[in-house]
Amino acid sequence: MKLSRFAKCFISSLVSAGLDFLIFYLVNKFLSITLATIIARVASTTVNFIINKFWAFESQKKSAKEPIFFGILFVCKMAASAALVTLFRNLLLETPIPTIVIKICVDGTLFFVSYLVQKKFIFV
Repeated sequence: MKLSRFAKCFISSLVSAGLDFLIFYLVNKFLSITLATIIARVASTTVNFIINKFWAFESQKKSAKEPIFFGILFVCKMAASAALVTLFRNLLLETPIPTIVIKICVDGTLFFVSYLVQKKFIFV
């Protein structure tokens, strides 16, 4: 069964998210939440880049462009996620919607944006 590029990116994101949570859980036993978050996010993003580059997009390029642009995308996604979750949480303050539901919706939308950016600009 041949998976589509989109399906491969989705699987890659799930693996990376699982790794992010696992590393955070383990590292947070010894370090602060902030340091655990940074370490977990950098490690999971590195794995996500490698899986996407070689498996999802099957890129054979050996340029610095891909990791640099992927890093920029990573920073933009993290900032957008934090800003949008905060915005929607504040706008929906009077509703019983849990913040985690807002985060799932925001990050789900950002996944589609990220996929399109990777497809059109990073792994071309």
